[in-house]
Amino acid sequence: MLRRRRNHQFKRNTKYTSPNRRRVMMKNAHRKMLLRHRIFALIQMEEQRDAKAATAVVQS
Repeated sequence: MLRRRRNHQFKRNTKYTSPNRRRVMMKNAHRKMLLRHRIFALIQMEEQRDAKAATAVVQS
C-alpha cells in the first residue's frame, strides 16, 4: 500500500531554510510524489489485469 504523506514535517523543514535548499527539497518531494503516482497506477493495472483474468477463467 502507499505510504502516508508527511506534510507537517516537510513544511517544518522548508520554512527556515535557504531558497536553494528549499528548491532542492521541493524537487525531491515532487519526484517522490510522481513515483507514488506511478506505483499507484501500476497497482491499479495489476488489479485490473487479475480481475480480467479471473472473469476470463469463469466464462470459459
